[in-house]
Amino acid sequence: QHKAKIAKLNYSDLKATFLTNAKSVHTREAYILALSRLEMYLNMLGKSFAEISTLEADKFIQSHFLSKPLKKGGLNMMAPDRASASIRRDASCIGAFYSFVQRISNNEFANPFRGTRAKPVLQPVKELCVPSKEEISTILASKDVPRELRAAIAIMAYRGVRVGGLPSMNIDYTNQSFNTTSKGKLHNGFLTDSETVGNTPVLKFFNVFEGKKKPFNSLTSPQIKMQVKYWMDKLHQKGVISSCYSCHDFRHHFAVAQYRGDYADANRGGNKGDIYKLQKMLNHSSISITETYLKTLNLI
Repeated sequence: QHKAKIAKLNYSDLKATFLTNAKSVHTREAYILALSRLEMYLNMLGKSFAEISTLEADKFIQSHFLSKPLKKGGLNMMAPDRASASIRRDASCIGAFYSFVQRISNNEFANPFRGTRAKPVLQPVKELCVPSKEEISTILASKDVPRELRAAIAIMAYRGVRVGGLPSMNIDYTNQSFNTTSKGKLHNGFLTDSETVGNTPVLKFFNVFEGKKKPFNSLTSPQIKMQVKYWMDKLHQKGVISSCYSCHDFRHHFAVAQYRGDYADANRGGNKGDIYKLQKMLNHSSISITETYLKTLNLI
């Protein structure tokens, strides 16, 4: 009877539905990569996804199928082990898939990853690097960095927009406003207002698009991240900036500067140290997320 139930579960269909329900491009990408590791493991075992035991699930988490980086067509066994956070993330992604299967099967299918103790202890890899106010100004004034990319950096650093929200961003030049969807939630704001870091206008950086309402829709967020990494590496090698900053680091700048009041007028409206105001600006779904975020930045 159990085998008959398993036979009804079509992995390809379940996977497609599961990925469709992902809230963001980044989440979907993480699910795809994690499931590809599971598929390699199941291929080695000669089993279907529904036949894996809890013991095999634990062994998978502790195996090189999660610890080694991916390369085209397989694993890079010569590379150093991945960070514990990456392993835990992939294990959680796979656990989420099995929880999804359990739910739609009305609990007829058990989740072998539930309650596992095989996940490695989370170890800090490096401290968060937050670009200073002066470094942001230097980056945005750099003639080396393409103007289109400077617009992306400006709206991340001065408005707290996630990189995942850039491809779907709409610009209303008449009202000097923007709106986008990030992690399934609407995020909107103004390109010139007093509610953001330093009251710094970002509209001028969008002149390069000549009125284009969707300035980043020809790029995916991974492509934007790669471009940012390339140009930040260039500036770092020249000694212009102190670290190779990422898109996430620019959002960190927004949070830190807003919370600490690093800009002369950032305290306007009582925003300095206001965690509730910051929650709204960062588009977090709950205050606990903002609190945890500030703790990772050593602000509280």
